[in-house]
Amino acid sequence: MSLELAAEKPGGNPAALAKVCPLHKGMAIACCCAAMASLAPVALVQLRIMKDLPDPPGRMFRSKRIVMSKDAYHLGIPDGVLGLASYGVTLALLLAARPGRPVVKRALRVKLALDATMAIRNVRKQIAEHRRVCSWCMGAAVATAGVIYFAGKLLDAEQVHQV
Repeated sequence: MSLELAAEKPGGNPAALAKVCPLHKGMAIACCCAAMASLAPVALVQLRIMKDLPDPPGRMFRSKRIVMSKDAYHLGIPDGVLGLASYGVTLALLLAARPGRPVVKRALRVKLALDATMAIRNVRKQIAEHRRVCSWCMGAAVATAGVIYFAGKLLDAEQVHQV
């Protein structure tokens, strides 16, 4: 916590920034990988490589029904595959983001906004239209929130330090 506060001050300690940024970057990368790991079984079921998609107990979860619905195939492409590709781009931007690369950092900010929008849209759509949720998709949505939080901290810490 003290490292974070030192890095957030305009005249903050550069050593503190060096310690905070890798932590936030690492956590953002881990969350992005978690989102991809959560979507991998969804894509495998949609591609008919795997037959079943297990759910936790409870009436609110109907993962297979949701991921095999007509809505889950955009232009004939399974949304699990599209999600994996999308998070692959996010991961590449996270790995490429460095203080001396303003274009990459801007692209990362735009991509994070897109990821947040898609995650919110998918959660809302499942609840509103299916009245059930895909537990695997919810895992990806929660991981997306982590990516946005930690990448935002990373980008904000670097921005404050550059002033």
